[in-house]
Amino acid sequence: MSAKGGNDHEHRLLELLSGKWIAAAIATAAELGLADLLSERPLELEELAQALRCESGALLRLVRVLVGEGLIELDEQGRFALTPTGAQLQQGKLRDLARFVGAPFAWSPWSSLSAALRSDTAAFEAAHGASLFDYLDDHADEARLYHSAIDAFTRREAQALIAAFDFSQVETVVDVGGGLGTLLIELATRWPAMRCILYDRPSVIAQAREGFAKAPFGHRIEAIGGDFFARVPEAADAYVVKHVVHNWGDEQAITLLRNCAAGLRPGGHVLIVESILLPDHRRDGTPLLDLEMLVLCGTGRERSKPEFRTLLRRAGLKLVSTRDLAGMARLLIAAPL
Repeated sequence: MSAKGGNDHEHRLLELLSGKWIAAAIATAAELGLADLLSERPLELEELAQALRCESGALLRLVRVLVGEGLIELDEQGRFALTPTGAQLQQGKLRDLARFVGAPFAWSPWSSLSAALRSDTAAFEAAHGASLFDYLDDHADEARLYHSAIDAFTRREAQALIAAFDFSQVETVVDVGGGLGTLLIELATRWPAMRCILYDRPSVIAQAREGFAKAPFGHRIEAIGGDFFARVPEAADAYVVKHVVHNWGDEQAITLLRNCAAGLRPGGHVLIVESILLPDHRRDGTPLLDLEMLVLCGTGRERSKPEFRTLLRRAGLKLVSTRDLAGMARLLIAAPL
């Protein structure tokens, strides 16, 4: 191997390792609200520092990184302005997801990844002394951020899901583990006669109801707290289970899906939204999300399509079809065997 080749490989590894610093810089920009501020107009450094209550020299070190990564840019007057990529860090877009990535409660467990590979205990539980969802039940601020971050995925995927599946014939839909109910708000808006039920942990339902009170059609959504491993609301034409199955190991996932299958009306479907691991370890974001599940949930994991088929069969379901949604997400449409 030539010296030049060796240097190229070294540079590549150093570039990959810098991902930690880049993610932290982006999460910090989101926490500061930098994109929301710059969305109003470009600002000079001193103006930006004053508005964000930062020391200008320190802030310059952050914005240099953001400029280098293409999130902001210098205009002809030497002011900092948002790029289209940086605009995604605004509130209502991906800001809360970026804040979640950098939040101490979510960031610190990653330092225990090596221990998670040698243990049955999730790195999150080892770091905080409680499983992810038990921790969120007891920490309202962190729970609010977590569910807002997950909601960023839902906002992106809701339109794609509605386009991928014909909801027009659905009389009753249950969003199982549906978080803040963003998908149901969209469904209730489009189909006023549809009965929409949100089913999640009681602590999540309390937060969702706050949002429903502000949404034009929020009053039409039934929000029910409970344990989806014990039961789900019965007699639905569609059960939506989005980014929930990957939080759990096979046995728990099967119990959840079996409960949905048991509640279906004739002709109904279980709609699962997840990322799917590609064959031959092909590069996309799903293996990284798989590691995130290992860190946060322990037994939680992403799955390949054959693994989903096995999971569904054991739950009394069969895979009817899969369809692409937004980003890495796929829709798996399942029906009773």
